[in-house]
Amino acid sequence: MAPRRLKKEGQLRRQSSHIDPPTLQSTNRFPSTMSFVLLPDLVLEEIFKSLSMKEMHTKSHSIKIIVVDEKFERYVQIFHNHREIFKILIKTKDKKYFDSLWRFQTVVPVRYEWNTLVSYWKREVQGFQEILNYFNGLFLIEEVSFEFKQSNSHRIVPIVEYCFSKNLKIGSVDWPTFSESDEMTKRLLMASRGARDLDIKGFNSPSTHFNHFHLLKIDRLHIRNASWMTAEQAVALRNCKKISLGSVWLNEEDINRILREYIKNPGELQELRMSCYNDIIVEDMVKGLKIVRVNDGNMVRDSKYWFIAGGGIRFSAMRGWMGTIVIKRDP
Repeated sequence: MAPRRLKKEGQLRRQSSHIDPPTLQSTNRFPSTMSFVLLPDLVLEEIFKSLSMKEMHTKSHSIKIIVVDEKFERYVQIFHNHREIFKILIKTKDKKYFDSLWRFQTVVPVRYEWNTLVSYWKREVQGFQEILNYFNGLFLIEEVSFEFKQSNSHRIVPIVEYCFSKNLKIGSVDWPTFSESDEMTKRLLMASRGARDLDIKGFNSPSTHFNHFHLLKIDRLHIRNASWMTAEQAVALRNCKKISLGSVWLNEEDINRILREYIKNPGELQELRMSCYNDIIVEDMVKGLKIVRVNDGNMVRDSKYWFIAGGGIRFSAMRGWMGTIVIKRDP
């Protein structure tokens, strides 16, 4: 049976039994006795179209969520099988244009616009948190990803921290602008430390100190402005797999120190790319290191040097296109 939406305040009082949260036998499955009263019509329609009755009783139904914070819109997208099935817009203005009510943890005014539920909240952070909580109680959430186009970290960071506190797997975090607060950037790094992908602008202040890079275990890390990064911080990133650092101010001595530490312990590192402001001389960069193989350079690229790290792991170092330093583990 499709859920019922409440049209007026009076109906909310008269039909309160229809909007109480359902009792689930399991938070990640669809038991035969489960009530779908809270689930929006369009989400239900997609479930019934994509799953047979047998599957609904025997398989977990999983979704992926993307939280988007743009200049003029903030919304949550729900995906199943790589296809968007539902979208919830978060508004904090023009309350008079809503014609229904919906219960998350809070009863909020809503309206439907095609496959989008537009919801009105007093605070945007509360809206994001309650929507995530709502779907986490109904489905197995594979991962939550974030696309932030604003620098308002006081709205953005608490949402990521909330997902971390709920043990939700964080997929990708895309935040290509500077935060107005380096302290909030630190909090974002800590909350995203187990993410699949993290793409951030970096710290706004070159004097900022962050000593927890060793806690980051990210598959792909991109810091667009790493002008503040030291050799010690770059070494501490070895628990990440693929790293790209932009606008780096390290010199040959710094990179030599990084290579020495990676030879001792490469960690999980597969590739480190550093776009350096300084014109790095490769021969000085590898000076004093035990080199096991060299590919001579040509007019297009410099020489490539191989080393053997702990455990017999082979990796190479070279200066590539546009002076980018590339340190890479052999397959």
